[in-house]
Amino acid sequence: MYKKIEFIKKDKIQWILIFLIITLIAFFIRFYLFETRNSWHDEWHSIYVADPNISNEVTLKRFWGEKGDETLTEYYPPLYLFLLKYFFKLFGYLDDNGRLFSLIFGTLLVSLSMYMTTYFDRSKKSVIIVGLLTAINLFLIWQSLEIRAHSIVVFSVLLNLCLFLEILRSNSKLKYIFFYIISVFNLSLWPISGLIFIGKVIYISKEMLILKKIFYFRLLTLFLILITYIILNLDYLKFNLARDFHYTHISNTFFYNYHFRTFFGTIFNGGIFLLIFGILFIKSLKSILYLNNKENILIYIILSTYLITILYSAFKASIMSPKYVIFLVPIIIIWIVIKVSRLKYSKLILIIISVLSIFNLLNINDYPMKRPEVKNALNFIVKDEGENLIYSIEPTVFNNYISTKKLFQYNNFKLVDPNELRNNGQFWFICLNNPRYAYGNNSLELNERCK
Repeated sequence: MYKKIEFIKKDKIQWILIFLIITLIAFFIRFYLFETRNSWHDEWHSIYVADPNISNEVTLKRFWGEKGDETLTEYYPPLYLFLLKYFFKLFGYLDDNGRLFSLIFGTLLVSLSMYMTTYFDRSKKSVIIVGLLTAINLFLIWQSLEIRAHSIVVFSVLLNLCLFLEILRSNSKLKYIFFYIISVFNLSLWPISGLIFIGKVIYISKEMLILKKIFYFRLLTLFLILITYIILNLDYLKFNLARDFHYTHISNTFFYNYHFRTFFGTIFNGGIFLLIFGILFIKSLKSILYLNNKENILIYIILSTYLITILYSAFKASIMSPKYVIFLVPIIIIWIVIKVSRLKYSKLILIIISVLSIFNLLNINDYPMKRPEVKNALNFIVKDEGENLIYSIEPTVFNNYISTKKLFQYNNFKLVDPNELRNNGQFWFICLNNPRYAYGNNSLELNERCK
């Protein structure tokens, strides 16, 4: 009996160490890029709308498009921006704090991915591989450093799925309450993540057909979640469902790579994961169609998400950006790992995809969307030890972004207008010349860049 207790204690300690070590690895990899990170157009708007010094009424006005000389209505709900606003209020209105908010959830989603794996496969090997692959996934790393909702969306989706798997285990009323709350929060944060509920409905429906039993309480809970979400987000739904335009267009290239190129950082790495996924899918097709294994929830979610986004994009408005379905990344990883772990040469395959993913980290600095080097520009001004006055002809959202830089605030820089410049002999002039990517061609002469 004593030896059994000792074994259980050692096993718990091992599990704690596994989770702690991999979570720390995930944090430090993400933090490696933190200090040198700059923001781009979408993030400037997040910062501007989430200003903690304005009223909630003004926050909503900015959200809907009142942004001074720059208009950009958002396609996602305002919930994330209010969460960000109160994070700024607690920790300071600095753009890096907005990035820290994302980094926290971008790190914790690795722990949640590992925990979710235990519902399907409790072997330490599978949990470690899932943790490693989510910790070093370039797409998840890069999105963990954006001042956007993506990281918290992935975290909330994984938490939602864990709670769903819990209510499949038991009919605890408390678990249902938590599932209901997190589900409404999840939908209110990112409506596209609601596609995971289609996967859940498919699973419950098949379970009822197989067992010839109706799960009234589960169906009622899903119905209440939907009704509550609609009531709380009616204005947002009216506004967005009326749209027939979106920024991301559907293209033929999607059907070659199914976002895997983006999901896994490079064309080569994405191709390897897509090939493995495809082979495993074909191999598992019979069980997917005729059985209802618990891990089938994952494949139902993956397939239904692709199907609905394609149909919506074809007939309504294109929503084919990989960022919009970023929650699929850990789900795909978990499904691949648990399926591979049951194969004869599982260790070899898992080692190969792990090594490829580790080598893929060499591309960590090659983020596809270039950003204006604002930190370098401000550092240059600091080193020059000259005037602290800055003049910009750029939009309000960009000027506000500059003012939230740590270097700007710590060095008492000041944005000035033309009237103030008449009374000052020297100042720094900052401008951008590419309105889409806000990066600019530094080879151009100053007057050409700033016409």
